[in-house]
Amino acid sequence: MKIQMEDGLPIVSVSLGYKGRILSLDNVLLDTGCSTTIFDTDEVEKVDLIIDRNNGRPRRMYGVGGESELCYEQTVNGLEIDNFHLDSFQIQ
Repeated sequence: MKIQMEDGLPIVSVSLGYKGRILSLDNVLLDTGCSTTIFDTDEVEKVDLIIDRNNGRPRRMYGVGGESELCYEQTVNGLEIDNFHLDSFQIQ
């Protein structure tokens, strides 16, 4: 994974695989201070990674300044990021 600095932020490109489909994501912020992994639902829907309302739950994310945004948190099995296979991986 090659890290590029853009406007002082570490940016990467990653390949995301799910259920045998692969998606290339460019301009991904590598946030080493974040406690979770966050994906844009519109992007990951392309590999059938969709919100599972039966097994997930709505959560609030808090960022700098204390403002919150509503997101959905769920655990997925069989997720691959670059060459790393992840089982029972929690995403928002």
